Parts: sequence; C-alpha cells; structure tokens
Amino acid sequence: MYLYNVTVIAENGVEAAVKQHIQMQLATQRNDETPARLLEMLDSPHEGTTYCIQLVTQDRPEITAFQKHHLTAIQALTDTYPGKVLFFDSIMKYLND
Repeated sequence: MYLYNVTVIAENGVEAAVKQHIQMQLATQRNDETPARLLEMLDSPHEGTTYCIQLVTQDRPEITAFQKHHLTAIQALTDTYPGKVLFFDSIMKYLND
C-alpha cells in the first residue's frame, strides 16, 4: 500500500485562493478514481498555510494516473502565484501491511 502526499505551502494573502483551486481540482476526480483528501497542517513550522493532498492506494499506477489527471493543474499554482506558493510531493510505501 502507498501514500502519495502533495504538500502546498501558500503565503498569507493567497491561501484562500490556493485552497479553492485545489478543492476545485479534486472535485473533478472521477468515481472510479481513489479519492484524494485535502488536509490543512496545524501548527506548521512554515510561514503561511500548509495544505496536504493525500492519496492512499494499493498500487503505483493509481499515483501515476492522479499525477497525470490532477497534479499538473495543482502545480500551475506556482505560475499563478509566483514566489508565493511552494510545492513538493512524495511517495511512501507502508511497511506494516
């Protein structure tokens, strides 16, 4: 089992627009896709607001499909708000399953 995590750090002043953009993009997920969850990190060590998009899946092809269909639009936030949004992602494998 895998956890795909996308972290988006938004500066104060653009965080609401960033959250709305992410929510709109996740709303386009099809019923046959594994649903991604949007979280807000509490007590973040970073300035601004930190959002995490998490996808828990059985196989890596689902991660690749999510990246292809949704990630590009989310990454576009760095172009929309240059210097105000930081983006990184990671794939983790569960070891206790």
